[in-house]
Formats: sequence, C-alpha cells, structure tokens
Amino acid sequence: MKKVLIVVLVVLVGCVAGLIITYRSLGATQDQLQEMKVTLEETQAKQQETEKILEETRNDLQETADNLEETTQELLVQKNQTEIYLKLYESNLKVLQDKEKEPDTVAGELAALQQINSELQEIYDEMRNKLDLYEDTLGTQVFSGMMPPYQSGNLDIITLANQDTAKNPTWKELEDFLREDKTDKNLYVPDVYVCGGFARDVHNNAEARGIRAAFVVVHFQDETIDSHALNAFKTVDKGLVYIDCTHWEYPFDITNYDRSVEMAKDESYVETLLFPEGWELIPGDDIVKSIEIYW
Repeated sequence: MKKVLIVVLVVLVGCVAGLIITYRSLGATQDQLQEMKVTLEETQAKQQETEKILEETRNDLQETADNLEETTQELLVQKNQTEIYLKLYESNLKVLQDKEKEPDTVAGELAALQQINSELQEIYDEMRNKLDLYEDTLGTQVFSGMMPPYQSGNLDIITLANQDTAKNPTWKELEDFLREDKTDKNLYVPDVYVCGGFARDVHNNAEARGIRAAFVVVHFQDETIDSHALNAFKTVDKGLVYIDCTHWEYPFDITNYDRSVEMAKDESYVETLLFPEGWELIPGDDIVKSIEIYW
C-alpha cells in the first residue's frame, strides 16, 4: 500500500512539473505573439500612410489624364503602372484584414507585407518622377529618353547628348548660360543649318554645362508654315519655360537673339527678346496646333 502511494505521489509531482513547464512555454509564446501583433499594427499604420500618399498620387494622375487632349506613350506607361500598384494594394489590404493567423505564420506575413510596401514605394517614386515631366505641359506630347524623329535642314539627323548629372536650373542660372552661349550668333543657312540645328546645339551645350534641357517641336495650324524647333527648361523657380535661339534677321541691330516664348495649343506663338537692348518684338499671329517635348 505504501509503495502504491509513493508511486502515485511521484506521478503527481511529475504532472505538476509538466504543467509548470507547459505554463511557462505558453507564457513565452503569448509574449512572442503579442510582440508580433504590435509589429503588425505598426506596419499597418505605415501602410495606411502609404495608402494616403498613393491615393493623392492617383488623384494627381487622374487630374492630369482628364486635362491631356492626346494620349502619349508616357500616359500608357503610367496606366500600366497604376494597374500594378492597385493589384499590390488589394493584396496588401487582404493581408491586413486577415488578423487571425496562427502565431507561426505571423512572421511570414509581416515579411510579405514589408516586401509589398517596398514595391509600392518604388512604383510611387517612379510615378512621381514621370508626373513631374507633365507639370505645366498640358496639351502637349512629352517624350523621355527618345530622340526626336527629325533632321536639321536636309543634312543632319537630330542627335541629343543628355547628361545623367544635369539638373533643373534656376531662372538666373538659365539666363547666365544663355548670355554666354553663342549658338544664337550662328548664321541661319536654309536647308543646311536651320532651327533644328540651333535647338540641338543649345540643348547639348546646356546639358554639357549641367543644365537639364529639352528639344521642342511646335506645329502650326497654318499648314503653309513649317514646323519650328526650340528648347524648354524646367526652372526650379519659374517652372517650365520655352526658349528660342534661332538667328532670324530683324529690321534692327541686336547682339543677342535669345528669346523667351509664350505658347500653348490653340494659342499664338509669342516671342520676347530676353536681352532686348531697347528693342521689342511685334507679336505674331501664328496659332499653335501641337507641341512635342523631348527630354
């Protein structure tokens, strides 16, 4: 009888010890689960902030799309990217709604969520960069990294030399460059060195100087008027500006032919001498049909 009691006592002690160990293990598991849930909540907060930014971006893109009158290659790219980030957003939202995962899968879900957030951020940054090209250019076609399909006169194919290190200038920096640049002093030679050559040389000289420039082609409603080439710069303080440096002959003597241009689709092409020396230009009545900008 005594031996039986001893055996029972030993068994009870073992059970109690096992319960204690199990209880401690459960406590540790609960602490880990709580820590994972806190991490998940922090990630969810960051995701909500990302959703807000993406929503603002989507609104910006929609507003741009509503105002653009022609479909461009860049807008097609942005449409595809919008579909990508919407799919990623839906996947992310599904993960956030499923909060009852088993403890051993929470860490995996967190890693997946962080990967999605990283991909969303990359797409957001790329979309913001592309949207920047469209600011102040509504009603135009904008091309990035593409050579204009034109030639200067009957000879030279237009070749642009873009520099990765070139930056958008201030208006003062642009003025200083134009004062020093001598392209406007070149002679206009019909069928040999015409507006395309002037615009190409100004572009390449600006890029070599570290100033980001664009080659612009404008078409007029009057089809008897040839298309014209000039340049565009996105200044940090005055926004997008058009500059025409082609050396036309004027009925007065000037030493600098650089001109700023105000133009938009269905509006007049208006030139103003940048460094007038007391002279002013009489506005013309050439109406713009379309504008192409090559960055």
